[in-house]
Amino acid sequence: MPKLLRYFSITFLFAALAFAQEMQHNTGVLAIDTLKRFDWDIETKNNSLSMVHLTSLIFPGGGQFYTGHYVRGGFLLAFEGALIYETLYNKFGQNREFNKNIRTYRDSVSFYQILLDSFPGHPDTSAWQTRKKMQERVLLKEQNKKKASKDLWNSEFAWLAGLHIYGMFDAYGIWANNQGHSTETHYATSALWRAALIPGWGQIYNHEYGKAGMLYMGLLGSAVSYYSRQKMVEYHLENRRHARWEEDTEGIAASTEDILFFRKKRNQYVWAIALFYIYSMADAAVDAMLHDFDSPAYFVMQPIFKGGLSAEAGVYF
Repeated sequence: MPKLLRYFSITFLFAALAFAQEMQHNTGVLAIDTLKRFDWDIETKNNSLSMVHLTSLIFPGGGQFYTGHYVRGGFLLAFEGALIYETLYNKFGQNREFNKNIRTYRDSVSFYQILLDSFPGHPDTSAWQTRKKMQERVLLKEQNKKKASKDLWNSEFAWLAGLHIYGMFDAYGIWANNQGHSTETHYATSALWRAALIPGWGQIYNHEYGKAGMLYMGLLGSAVSYYSRQKMVEYHLENRRHARWEEDTEGIAASTEDILFFRKKRNQYVWAIALFYIYSMADAAVDAMLHDFDSPAYFVMQPIFKGGLSAEAGVYF
């Protein structure tokens, strides 16, 4: 019974939304239909589309600052600035440190290998072999750390690029809303098939450019992160094959643990991409249904003329 009740509730909700879609209307009076509806519709003298594109492209939050939206521009500048510092400064410093350590341990491994090749019958051969294996394990750990750091850098740079794309879409949305609202009617079916065909197209159809930018940020970050995690899985699979060939029990266990870890992370991004896709369709359909929900036309008193003709005045009343 509860399942049946939920089914009818959902059916009723969609029926109500569909009814609202059919009942939405505009007054036909441009001054009413284009009244400002959102808090970001502010008057600004800076209204050049080319400048919005240019400032958004070259400067984090530039389009928002140009159109007078300083709080939103400040947030974008702060977040992008932090990611720029992390990806272009901090990660490169870590990479230099990893390279330094890797050269040191690689030289140590080469040194013991030279000793083993040069003095095959030396009494310390067994000790040199043990030390060489120890240095090889430490070298592999440093290489794994560098690889994991590169994997994280890929994700951070993708999210940085996605955030910048969002800022550009959002700035364009601000500019578009400042030009006056469109009085066209939006249909849920049109928005739905667009979103299903190309994620974000439904949001663009509804003139929700900021949402489209946010969706592309999520999809780009998730797609690059998925690809990078898959590369990490393949890297550790190769390490495990090498450890099995050398019968290195400790190396096999460590590689298996890393494989499971990065497979889990990879699968999480698969689910994220699927959820972003489903969300884009649902959001586009609902926005199309309710795009005229807060229209000023619903709150405006309009004159209503009723039939009749005044013989004295000669006018309708």
